[in-house]
Amino acid sequence: MNLNSVSFMTSISAMSTERQKMHGGRLLEFAKTGKKYIDFSASINPYGLDPELKKVLKDSIDILDNYPNQDYSEIKALIGKKHNVSEENIYLGNGANSIIFRLFQAFDKKSDICIPVPSFESYRLAAEAVSGNITYYNMEKLNISNSIFNTLSDNTDILVLTNPNNPTGYLIEDDLLQILLEFCEAKNIFVLLDECFLEFVENGDKYSQISMLSKYKNMAVLRSLTKLFAFPGLRFGYLLTESKGLIKELNRLTPAWDINTLALEAAKFSLKQDMSRIILKIQSEKSILEKKLNSIGIEIFPSRANFLLCRYKNNLSRDLLESGIIVRDCSDFIEMDDSYFRVAVKTNSENKILVDTIRKLIGR
Repeated sequence: MNLNSVSFMTSISAMSTERQKMHGGRLLEFAKTGKKYIDFSASINPYGLDPELKKVLKDSIDILDNYPNQDYSEIKALIGKKHNVSEENIYLGNGANSIIFRLFQAFDKKSDICIPVPSFESYRLAAEAVSGNITYYNMEKLNISNSIFNTLSDNTDILVLTNPNNPTGYLIEDDLLQILLEFCEAKNIFVLLDECFLEFVENGDKYSQISMLSKYKNMAVLRSLTKLFAFPGLRFGYLLTESKGLIKELNRLTPAWDINTLALEAAKFSLKQDMSRIILKIQSEKSILEKKLNSIGIEIFPSRANFLLCRYKNNLSRDLLESGIIVRDCSDFIEMDDSYFRVAVKTNSENKILVDTIRKLIGR
C-alpha cells in the first residue's frame, strides 16, 4: 500500500534481535521475592492515581460483565478539544507501545526506518517485528544535530523522533526540528514524533508539533495518558495524524475491543483534568534531586522530562537493586554501557532515600 505517496524501499538489513530486552517498571517482577523495593525505573507520576479516578474505576467494576464500548466518540471529542484536532485524525490504542508496533505494521514490510540512538527500545523491536531495514543515527552528545541529514537518504521511509528523548530527556532544538520536518516532507519520509513525555515538560504545549499536523501530512504525533495520570497497568495511548491512509490502515489492523473498559473510563476522566500543578511539583523535585546527585559525584544529563539520565564510573544499578532500589539500567540502549542509569523523579522522601543510598554505596 502507499500512504500519502511515501516510498517504501529497502537497503539496510535490520540488526539482530539478540540484544537483551530490558525495560523499566519491573517492580511486580522483583517483588515476587517478598523483598520491598522503591521503583525509580518507571517514569510515572509519583503522586499516583487521583482519588477521584480510583472511585471512577471502582464504580466501573459493575459494567465489566459487558464488552468494552467501541464507540470512542466521547474520548475522541475530549482529545480533539485538548489538542484542537479533528476527531477523524485520532487513533486510539492499548498504550503507546502497541501503537508503535501497529504503526510499523501499517507500512510495507522491509521499509527503511531511521532511529536516532540511544532511544526507547520499542522502536527497534517494532521495526524488527516487521523485518524493517534499520538505520541508526548515533546522536552527537546524545542529542539530535545537523549531522542527522548525513544519515537520512533517498531510501529512508520512516524517521522516528522522540521529543523529549528517552532516556536523555533532551528536547530537539526547535529551529532544527522545523528544518528536519520540512526536509522529510520534501523527501517523502514519514515522521513518527513521540511526544509521550512532553506532558511532564513545563509549558510542554509550546514544544508540541501537533499544531503542525495540517502542514505535514507525512507526520504522526504519539501521546500517552498512562504516565502522567499514573495508570500504566491499564494502558492507553493515542496517535494524531492527518494521513487518512494511515488512519484507515491502523483501523483495519486493530482487533475488536482492543481497549478495555477500565482504560476507557480512566481516559475519559483524565482528559478533563488540569495537571499543571502536579507538573510544576515534579519539576521542582527534579531540580532538587539533580543538585543532590551532582553533589555526590553523579554525572547528570539536563533532562526536561520527569526523569534523569545518570552516569557513574562503576555500575550502580546492581548494587542499588540489592539495596532495594530499582533504577533503569541503560546498558541495553545502543551507544550506552552499564555506567549509565536512569531514575524517575519520585516524592521528596523517596528521592532522599535514593541519594542517601547512592552516597553510602560510593562512600561519599
